[in-house]
Amino acid sequence: MLTIGQAARITGVPTHTLRAWERRYGAFKPMRTPGGYRTYGDDTLVRIRTMRDLVAGGMSPSDAAGVVSAPGPSTPPAAPDATQQLIEAAGRLDASAASRIVTAQFDSRSFESMADDWLLPAMVRIGSAWADGQISEAGEHLVANIVMRRLATAFDAVGANPALPPVIVGAPSGVDHELGLLAFAVALRRAGVATLYLGADVPTGAWSEAVAASGAVLNVAAVPRRADLRRMTVLAEQLRADHPQVPLAVGGRFQDLAPPWCLRLGHKVAPAAREVAKRLGEP
Repeated sequence: MLTIGQAARITGVPTHTLRAWERRYGAFKPMRTPGGYRTYGDDTLVRIRTMRDLVAGGMSPSDAAGVVSAPGPSTPPAAPDATQQLIEAAGRLDASAASRIVTAQFDSRSFESMADDWLLPAMVRIGSAWADGQISEAGEHLVANIVMRRLATAFDAVGANPALPPVIVGAPSGVDHELGLLAFAVALRRAGVATLYLGADVPTGAWSEAVAASGAVLNVAAVPRRADLRRMTVLAEQLRADHPQVPLAVGGRFQDLAPPWCLRLGHKVAPAAREVAKRLGEP
């Protein structure tokens, strides 16, 4: 039998979500120790994983709970494509539906799994849907702003760590794509790294001043588009001149084109955050 914390780690579903699925939807009923603590067996883990996958696919938690708690065959029906549902909501400019879909994804599993396995790939598909004319530019902005608000909430929920020198995360002057950066900033905080998020379009001089004022130990920026390379290079050269002791790590699709002295973060949020935490010696 497993504790709720162990079940959360194995399934990737946060403990608060497990409690909500139990109390609000009756999806499963864990055993209790004499002291009142929840314990989870193999059958319950199967139900949790099934519900996790259904909710991640776009099914509402109440409907998913009905599936996993119903008697009969354990193979669930195919879950709808949450990203396609989000594209359709964006096409209708249906903010309520889009928000429900995004919220379901954020609540369905660990942040790191959600970001790497759903969020970032989904945003690529949203961009392609706009480029193909499936949704309007307004629809794309609608979804992006819903996601940014959720990411900002997740970032604030972790809390700052003022006892440690920070990692500064931002986008160079002229670069306005920040969704991936904010997702990475959330993952950094969750990995125990003190993180100072400056946002998009940060003037080079202001960034350099922030390094000096905060005592930052690492800078993180991104090259999401090839057109952003020149702006990234300007930032990299200025930071290297002003603060040669503070490395610059880069992410984004075109990170390999950044100046050679920059560190490369790769294209996955979770392993990159773990690598930064390891580099800085965080627990």
